[in-house]
Amino acid sequence: MTTQDLASVTVPLQYADPARPSGIFYAGQHAASTASFRSVDTAITNARPISAEFSLDLHGFALVKHRTSVQDFTDAEEVDQVYKAELEDLVKAATGAVKVVVFHTMARFEDGEVRGERPPARAAHADYDGASFEVWIRRTMGAEADEWLAGRWSEINVWRGIRPVERVPLAVADARTTGLDEYLPVPIHERPGQPTPFIGLNLMHHPKQRWYYFADMQPDEALLFRLWDTDPSVPFPVAHSAIDDPTSRPDAAPRASVEARTVAFFGPNP
Repeated sequence: MTTQDLASVTVPLQYADPARPSGIFYAGQHAASTASFRSVDTAITNARPISAEFSLDLHGFALVKHRTSVQDFTDAEEVDQVYKAELEDLVKAATGAVKVVVFHTMARFEDGEVRGERPPARAAHADYDGASFEVWIRRTMGAEADEWLAGRWSEINVWRGIRPVERVPLAVADARTTGLDEYLPVPIHERPGQPTPFIGLNLMHHPKQRWYYFADMQPDEALLFRLWDTDPSVPFPVAHSAIDDPTSRPDAAPRASVEARTVAFFGPNP
């Protein structure tokens, strides 16, 4: 089966607008963001029938089977004690890394912003630039970070549904069809008046870009995608965005998901 044989949906996707100021993205209050976007109707292929054909090393993302023992992803203690160890093993197996550190986890809910929780991010983006990831890593690892950052490292996100993803799936772009020169940097603050040192990357539109999603993701599946790597020969970053799937049932459950940012190290500096 080829991608031409697969079903697709066409949805309005939000891309960075190079004709306007970059603005500021507020991670904890999306509605207040001043980041500039323009809407482009974009074809997104349902890659479920060929999910086994995608890989981190070729496309920058992969869908894998992965059961978790976590019962409540809103329980920070359970996530810290159970999920982080699971993710370390998962990312090691997927990448061949010798060390994996989980430096950020976050649950998102479709109606989360009204309750002060994180909503899905609805624009084509790749989280952070390399320097911002280094800030995260140093905050997490402390003095140990210098030795490991001197060698090759790769940022790998792990995304899954807390329950079956019946609506608002996550779409990802084939990293071979995008380039770092197609991203616009944007300052990321937590909320108005709460600046951070982080710079995000918002994707500009180009017709060559190819987008995919995996319909009906189950809680025993995880989507892995690479956002940064110190090895320029591997595909990164993977742009991604929540989308409104027009084929979802009218009574589909609201999306509830959890994402984790990890860094895979392939060895300290020789």
